Amino acid sequence: MSYKRVMIFDLDETLVDSKHRTPNRPDGTLDLAGYFRNKTRENIMRDTLLPLASVFKSLDRNENYVVICTARAMNCDDFDFLELHGIAFHAIMRRPIDGSENHIPDGQLKLRKIKRLMNLRQFHGLPVTMFDDAKPVISAIRRAGMVCINAITANRKLEA
Repeated sequence: MSYKRVMIFDLDETLVDSKHRTPNRPDGTLDLAGYFRNKTRENIMRDTLLPLASVFKSLDRNENYVVICTARAMNCDDFDFLELHGIAFHAIMRRPIDGSENHIPDGQLKLRKIKRLMNLRQFHGLPVTMFDDAKPVISAIRRAGMVCINAITANRKLEA
């Protein structure tokens, strides 16, 4: 398959409204301790989709390599939610469930995973567009020379 571009989406506050269970620090980064306290199946299933989820779902999977890149350490409940809501992807990049990367800031974690993906021969040189809500992540991705669209702004425009 020959893709024309790589489209990358964060989950929390980008595709999924999970504010009720995803506490952030004042700088927009995830409060991991609070996140793990609130990570129950019941809370995950109370999440809802944001407007960008419609954009995500409408992407042609033959032309776009569609990726989720999240700072979540995902479990079966997270995957069940995505499947229930039709959030289908080619690949997902996330924190390991074992906690081995919990010390890595979100922007650094996501950038490292994206660079690894883009070093694969089939993606080398393809344009990358990412959607994320966290300012530190947006800055890290842009500093690396990739397009990163502020998901908060995009979701607001799509709601209007």
